Amino acid sequence: MLKLGLVGCGAIAHTHTANIVNHLKGAQITQVYDVFSAAAKKIIRDYKLKAEIAPSIDDLVNSPDVDAILVCSRNDAHVEPILAAIKAHKPVFSEKPLATTLTDCQKIVAAEVKEGQRFVQVGFMRRYDPFYQQLKETIDTGKIGQPLMGYCRHFTAEPATNYFETPNMINDAFIHEIDIIHWLFNDDYNSVQVQFARQNSLNKNENLTDPQIATVKMKHGAIVNTYLTQNAQYGYDVKCQVIGEKGIAELPDMPKLEIHQAGKIYHEIDHDWTYRFAEAYQLEMQDFIDHAQNNEAPAGPTAWDGLIAAVIADNAIKSQSSQQAIKIELPEQPQLYQSK
Repeated sequence: MLKLGLVGCGAIAHTHTANIVNHLKGAQITQVYDVFSAAAKKIIRDYKLKAEIAPSIDDLVNSPDVDAILVCSRNDAHVEPILAAIKAHKPVFSEKPLATTLTDCQKIVAAEVKEGQRFVQVGFMRRYDPFYQQLKETIDTGKIGQPLMGYCRHFTAEPATNYFETPNMINDAFIHEIDIIHWLFNDDYNSVQVQFARQNSLNKNENLTDPQIATVKMKHGAIVNTYLTQNAQYGYDVKCQVIGEKGIAELPDMPKLEIHQAGKIYHEIDHDWTYRFAEAYQLEMQDFIDHAQNNEAPAGPTAWDGLIAAVIADNAIKSQSSQQAIKIELPEQPQLYQSK
């Protein structure tokens, strides 16, 4: 049984904990740490965990009762536990983003390179979604020819918090498309541009410019547009379409039961992401657990993938100021990640 140490006890920690307790095999949470002890006590109580509250991150990571670490803390608090886990040679799953700055991402990559081993898996769960998996296979097997263009939609019914601001549209929403486009097209980024469409009068967040359109151009010429809004009102709606030389491959509008009733054909749509990616969250965590149990490097998104996402996100936020395209310059990829 893999013994997990949990760092951070917010909403996403509850999602992962519920999955570990109710759906997944081979792991249990044995230690918990949060800067707010009440949050740590609550998650232990809510899921009846047989876990202790660690006095610090270092104590949790280096405990003999912890085999692997889950980092679910605030976005800007990922670096310390990840670096501690790498130093301790323990697998570490980090929720996205890997870190909030390129400098911090480079520290994590450098730490793995120094050890000559990959320990980190980043929580870009869409790669595990069965529909995205089918989309990836369709592209990779050449069924639609070379991918030429793409369209993504990332709509949320309402902002997750009342302090959601313009840059959050990139770091909390578009970050998923940044990773999935790179993965689907199997190509690096050439440029990114963010533009503001006509503003939504129903948007209540004063510091949020909404909606936005993000356009990326890949090294081999493909162009992908992503439409982003936090005020769709009607529900949570994610879309991805890839246009190739010989055809089009796209996600279903909504993987839900279709109802024919009272002169209408319809399906319901969820208010948030909970249902849409429930299976993806379970599959990514089970994969992490399985590889850690077998003393294998994680097979999911790497620290390098996290660094790429950070570079694109930083430049997308810069583009918000000018609404002009910004050329992407990535550091040289270390050999450690070229063999994955």
